Parts: sequence; structure tokens; C-alpha cells
Amino acid sequence: MPVDAATGLPVALGAVLAEGGEGRLCATDRPGLVAKLYHRPVPERAVKLAALLLHPARSVAGVAWPVSALKDEAGRTIGFLMPRIEDAQPLTVLANARLRLAQAPGFTWYHLHVVARRLADLVGRLHAAEITVGDLKPENLLVDAKARITLIDADSVQFTLAGQMHRCAVGAEGFVAPELVGKDLAAIDRDQSHDRFALGVLIHMLLLGHHPFAGLWQGAGDPPALDGLVRAGHYPGLAVSPQRPGPFAMTPNALHPALRGLVRRCFVDGHRQPVARPTPSEWTHALDTALDDLVLCAEMPGHFRAAASGPCPWCARRAALGIDSFAASDAALELIADGLRRSLEAGDPMRQAFLWTHHPLLWQRAEFAGEADRLGRMAAALPAVTRLKTVLERTPDDAEALVAAWHRMPDLGDNPLANPLVGALTLPDGRPIAQAVAEAEGRLDSLRQLRASFAAGPPTPESAPGLVAAYRLAADAFGADSRFLRPYARRAEAAASLLAETAFSGKA
Repeated sequence: MPVDAATGLPVALGAVLAEGGEGRLCATDRPGLVAKLYHRPVPERAVKLAALLLHPARSVAGVAWPVSALKDEAGRTIGFLMPRIEDAQPLTVLANARLRLAQAPGFTWYHLHVVARRLADLVGRLHAAEITVGDLKPENLLVDAKARITLIDADSVQFTLAGQMHRCAVGAEGFVAPELVGKDLAAIDRDQSHDRFALGVLIHMLLLGHHPFAGLWQGAGDPPALDGLVRAGHYPGLAVSPQRPGPFAMTPNALHPALRGLVRRCFVDGHRQPVARPTPSEWTHALDTALDDLVLCAEMPGHFRAAASGPCPWCARRAALGIDSFAASDAALELIADGLRRSLEAGDPMRQAFLWTHHPLLWQRAEFAGEADRLGRMAAALPAVTRLKTVLERTPDDAEALVAAWHRMPDLGDNPLANPLVGALTLPDGRPIAQAVAEAEGRLDSLRQLRASFAAGPPTPESAPGLVAAYRLAADAFGADSRFLRPYARRAEAAASLLAETAFSGKA
């Protein structure tokens, strides 16, 4: 019977709960604890476990860190005790539509985005604590009914303590970065870019339901194994790839644009340059954006879709293939209703208008009847305000775009309740939008004066002073390198030269 090294007391083992490449997981007589017993209890494992039990990263939440070592009668370290995670299932269940419908039918695409976001956050916190996970795979991640995620098998992580590197010697097929495939992992110091590849694979599996390198092989001969496809960079759908997406595969087009860009960086750009793979924080920010953009399908109350990506992809999949990836659920609408409640409490007009615009199912709910008129009027103004918001975010210094977007909002004059939407918009420097528009109008006046001045033709001694003055005024407003000034730069130089010659002649 093994002995708990921390207390010196024996630990009774129960049924085998799971078995992997490094060892087996057993129930114990200790409440809330299970035992992992190594298949091969070599001294290197004992040294690494002892170091891990002292590592400050153990304060990182969301990890089933080893609690204490287990010793045999000879004093050898044969395993360890770790927390037992109750009422949770491996991420493999959530990433497979058939298993998810059978074992977690309440999980919607919204929940899967939440799991992906929490996973990215967990990996980011581990990286900040100088832990490289290494063996990042679905079987090592447990998710409970509230979409909370826990990393298990934490003894395999890579870390340095007291100047000694303790490597991760294992990796699962399809989750090892392409540059490491086929190499002796026990002899390699992993870095965070390797975890970033596995993180991208897991997020892809959660949100799209399949491994990113799985597809239909159209090359010569038999298709390579999954690791071979990863190593060669045969991402399905690329023009140079001998693979094509499978007939049942959901493509990244279903995702929010912010996520689509990260998918390409992870598996296409990142194949050539591992440093290009998105960091956990980049995934976290993109998933926050995607979560805010998720809306409930009006046809199927269990389907969520990215508003920025068009019609419901899950309905299209269901119509074309007869496959429904998510069960109908009243809980899905309740998620949206709760979002509206929170936005009302927080006084967030943009969020209120967005949710009201995209969810007619909310219009009939009695709890929102008192807000219905106000919300409806704000929703009517939302498209114009969104255009203005886009200009502020992408090109805040483009006076023409800013003024044009402002004047495309005629409904605001008759819709005083839409003013909170505009009030929610600010420039990066904190200026009110009305002030920014007034300043942009002034800058455009200088541009109009410039254009009118040069419309009369080539500069003459009489027109040169006015041309030079108009050009300088516009340059002060927009900057000498502005694209608006480029068509007039040579003629302004000619006018300045002519003005200088006239002045010289006058002195002579």
C-alpha cells in the first residue's frame, strides 16, 4: 500500500479511473483526492515531482496540481495525490457534436466560446508563471457544467526551478507543433510558441468541431497520419494544400472575423514562423469580441451565430446534411435575456441596442415591456451609430470619413433617445464625438479652400501668394504627408518658387 509522503500515512487505492501513457489514475480513501501511479517510477520523475511541489506557479488556479508524493515500501516515489475534479468531463466530449449532444446537451456554441476563452486565459496565466504546458490535449482538460475548465496531469509540465530545467517528455498526436513532430521530446526545451500551436488546435476543435488539419486527402498515395499532415503544413483549403475540407466540416468562415484571422496566423503563418502564432492573450481578446457578437438564431433557439459573419451556419449545416450540432434549448434565450438585464443595469446603450436589434424573441418578454419603446428607437439608430463607431476605431484621423459618417445619421435629430448611443462613443484621446466632428469640419474647410484655390490653373505671380497660403493652411490641418495634399504638392512648390522669384525681383 503506498504511503502519503506528506503525512506518512498509508493510502488505500480503489478502482482504476483512467489510464494513459505515463500512468494510471485510481480512486483513493482520501476524500476529494485521487492517485496517479507511474507505469515506470524512475528517479527523474521523483526529482521533477519534488521540484513541482515547491514551484510558486502552484498558486495558479484552474490546475489540479499534485498535492503530495506517494512512496512505496522501499521509499521510491511511485506517484502522487491530486485533487479529484467532480462532475466534469474531458474536453473531447465538448469538441465532438455527437458526444456533446449525448452527454452535455445544454452546451451551446456560446458555452463553447466561454470554454475556449477560459482555456486561453488559463494557458496565459501559466505562461506568465513561466510554466510551459507541453502535453496540452483534450484528455487533460476537464470542463464542468458551468463551463469552468481544469488542467489535469500537471506533473508533465515543463518548468525551471533553482536553475534546473524539468522538461515535458510527452506529446499527443495532432497537438505537437510541426517543428517538433518526430523529435525526441525528452531532449527538447519547449517554448511558449509550441503551446500556442496546441492552444489553437483546441480552440479550433471546440468552436468548429474538428482538428484543423483533418480533411479529405487529394494528393498522391495514401494520406499521411495526422502528425505528418501537421508537419507538412497541409492545412485544408489552401491552394497549395493536397487536402480539402471534409463534407461535414464547419469552416472558419463561421467564426467572428477576429477569430478567423488568428486561425490563419496559427496554422498557416505559424507553420513558417512559429513566433507568428497568436498568444493566449490575443485569443482571449478575440474571444471576448466574438462573445459580444454572438446572437441567437431566430429559427432554431439552440443555435448561436456570429452576427458579423452572416446567416446561421448551423442551420445551413442542418438543412444541407441533416445534422444538428446543438440541441434546442430555452437556456439559450435565457443567456441573451440575462445579457440584456446586465446591460440595462450597467447603463450600456450600445449593448442594449445590439441585443434588441438581433433578438426579436426578447420583444415579447413581459419583463422588458417598459423598455421596449426606448430600446426599439435606439435599435433603429444603431446601424448609423455603428458606422460612426467603426470610423472612430479604424480611422479616427480621417476627417472626411468622420464627417460623412456623422451626416449619415439623420435619424438622430428626431430620435433623442438615440443620443445615449452617440454619448457612448469617444475618440482614443477621450474627446467627445461632437467636438471631434466640429474640428474635422474645420479641417475640411481648409481642404475645400485648397481645392478651390488650385482649380483656377497653374500658379501665376498674382495667384502664388494665395496658393501657398492655402497649401500651408491645409498642411497645418492634415500634415504635410497627408494623402489629401499629394495632388497639390508639386504645384504648391512651383507657387512657392514663383513667389520667391517675385520677391527677389522686387528687391533687385
